[in-house]
Amino acid sequence: MRDLIKRAAALHGRVFGGPPSDGVSVLMYHRVVGDLALELDLPFETFREQMAWLSERGGVVPYAEAVSLLVVGPPPTTMKYAITFDDAYEDFYTRALPVLREFRLPATLFVPTRFMDEPGHIPLSRKPADAEQKIRPMSWDQLREVAADPLITIGAHTHNHPELVSLSDAQIADEMRIAAERFQKELGFVPEHFAYPRGIWDARVRDAITPHCASACTTNGQIATPRNSTRYAIPRVPIRRSDGMRWFEDRVQGRLNGEEQVVRMAKRALGRNVGY
Repeated sequence: MRDLIKRAAALHGRVFGGPPSDGVSVLMYHRVVGDLALELDLPFETFREQMAWLSERGGVVPYAEAVSLLVVGPPPTTMKYAITFDDAYEDFYTRALPVLREFRLPATLFVPTRFMDEPGHIPLSRKPADAEQKIRPMSWDQLREVAADPLITIGAHTHNHPELVSLSDAQIADEMRIAAERFQKELGFVPEHFAYPRGIWDARVRDAITPHCASACTTNGQIATPRNSTRYAIPRVPIRRSDGMRWFEDRVQGRLNGEEQVVRMAKRALGRNVGY
């Protein structure tokens, strides 16, 4: 079914639209192992091929630069790309990082601090039966090494990785404060940039996190442009296992936006969580 949706969305995108010249495709990754039956877990070989494509294509910028282009300006005049990862899974250190270094590609890693402290606190809304055997976080020692690499920027992702819309303003402030304290203690700094857990947010959540960070990103699947981006709502494009390389170019150039909309509508109709 998803393949059919992709076909229809790609055809519509190719006929009626194309990548905006002033856009930034902010790619969102999670795991790159491929041993879990999850859309957010890409086979490593696919991930490496995607990074090679981005390297050859050019235009990859650090996430912080992407935010500046989108909300401060001047906007980009050609399509740009930014690479982000959520959750600090161990395979970022063992698999993704060597590839990013090989191709000299900058990336931002959004870290939920409790997962680092308690490996059993897996930041997934739907956990496969074998998740606890296969999913591990990076260690703080590994994260310190990563944070020292000029290619990598560390971002915040709360402490507990909750759906922030379900929390009070005081609870949201606690999430941001505890994460900041853990970062300060372990890394010696507090990250400037933030990603909403599971991409779920509203105006109240945005206002609650604003004093604690310089920007925040979502997961709505759209190519970010100066017209659809604000400092605390930078769109990101989830890269899915089912994309492979076949659909990757369409995905990162915005031709599969229709697929995201259809899938979200279907999930809402079925009463399922629309986040990640």
